[in-house]
Amino acid sequence: KAWKIAAAVAAVLTASRRVITKRPLIGCAGGGRGDSAARCALERSAKLLHKASSGKKVPVEHYCAAMEALMPAFSAYGKMFENAARKDVQGNVDKLRSRAKALQRKEAGAMVLRERELDPAKTEAPDSAARALFWINKIVSQIAMSFEFLLDRPNASLTRCATDAYVKTCGPYNKMIHRNIAKVMLKIIPDRDSFVKMYGAGDMAELAPTLRAWIKASKSSRRAVDEFFR
Repeated sequence: KAWKIAAAVAAVLTASRRVITKRPLIGCAGGGRGDSAARCALERSAKLLHKASSGKKVPVEHYCAAMEALMPAFSAYGKMFENAARKDVQGNVDKLRSRAKALQRKEAGAMVLRERELDPAKTEAPDSAARALFWINKIVSQIAMSFEFLLDRPNASLTRCATDAYVKTCGPYNKMIHRNIAKVMLKIIPDRDSFVKMYGAGDMAELAPTLRAWIKASKSSRRAVDEFFR
């Protein structure tokens, strides 16, 4: 059944695939060059991630804002990817904010610890702060590793880099059916040249500093959340 569902997803996504071009964005509020929605999103997210980087502590609001800033980048890949990001990224951001308010904690680790103190079973619930934080961090790790592979493997396709990153980050924690669907989706993302154009750059050399800046900006929060869940 898993391969049938994956095939159906592939058919839908292939039918909805569109040519990705440079998308101008007027008034890139909060930072970014404004030469493409995706690049603006990545640069703004990097600035917000710097604010969310304070050693082993992760301020919930800055972290959530940094994740929300990425949404235009997901949208640039197409409607299906935008919808997936609204569920997996925005959905978990909303859960984090809701739980932070309910638990009266502004730091991510302290929020999860308070949740565990009040009701240990709650941390396993779908709407828990613990699960939301864990999954957002895995998604951030997947993005960062995809960028790293793109920069380190000049001859590898975007699909190869993204799939390898998924297998090492989110994949081990997904059910088999979800892994199959994810791999199908990653087979129809843009090629390297289209990816570069989507970010408003002429070539990878021009785009590389933006990718490296985001990788660096997200490193502290990735490490802090990883250590928290060890």
